[in-house]
Amino acid sequence: MLRAMAPLTAFLAALTDVARPRFDDDAALAAVLDRLLTTARAAYPDVAVADAHFDAELARRLGDDASPELLARVRGDHVYLATACAAGDDGALRRLDAEFLDEVEQCAARLRATPDQAAETRSHLRRILFVSEPGRPAAAHSYSGKGDLRAYVRVIATRELVRVVNKGRREVGVEDDVLDLLSPAHDPELIYLRELYRADVDAAMRAALVGLGDQSRALLRYHLLDGWSIDRIGALYGVHRATAARWIAAARQELGEGIRAEVARRLAISVDDVASIVRLVQSRIDVSLARLLA
Repeated sequence: MLRAMAPLTAFLAALTDVARPRFDDDAALAAVLDRLLTTARAAYPDVAVADAHFDAELARRLGDDASPELLARVRGDHVYLATACAAGDDGALRRLDAEFLDEVEQCAARLRATPDQAAETRSHLRRILFVSEPGRPAAAHSYSGKGDLRAYVRVIATRELVRVVNKGRREVGVEDDVLDLLSPAHDPELIYLRELYRADVDAAMRAALVGLGDQSRALLRYHLLDGWSIDRIGALYGVHRATAARWIAAARQELGEGIRAEVARRLAISVDDVASIVRLVQSRIDVSLARLLA
């Protein structure tokens, strides 16, 4: 049975000024909210969230993007669980821990993290998900419902595990593949990325490298692969060392942008996940050849 129209006030009141005008059909809105709530309570019968609070949270989490079409696609069951977790509901916390925090172990296996690193990450992940800190709300409070909660937890778990692994990361030897010299293959973030999406990412890197201009590719070879100094490269091209340095930086940026475009095109994942993965690749283009040759 559809809820009465009066409780829709909580949802409408929580909408932003930008989104509110899009909701002009109360009957249709009531039907969608009723379906989302019914599905959520069927999925989590041991978790309690009041109707009005659930409605308000749906509107708040969608923000300016809220629309009838988007609301109809929201993972209402996951918003329901995240809302209860953000409120400190013990049953909800246990359910989320049981259903989603195994992502840490899966990420740890891909990154070859130690059991201690996985345990540390799991502890930090609970804090990130459930505890608000100055300047950072609890992640369970920020989950929008636009995507799957497991994917949301996976991204957070990966970032935190990468941070933990980075504290004790070790140097690696040189591989024969030129792409591994031009790309940050020694970095745990990219190790995770290559293991998870190895074929797609390798293809994206190769395509980006092929797509470089001749000069950009030559500069990267001279500087990263052959170990030439900026002065030597400047002398080769008859330019000041500052100009040579700018050219090398531009070549790195060109390669990074090419990788980003290829990864975004090739990986069929959510926009948020694409943006996160792309940042992992983009942020590590500056490779230390001396470190690789150690």
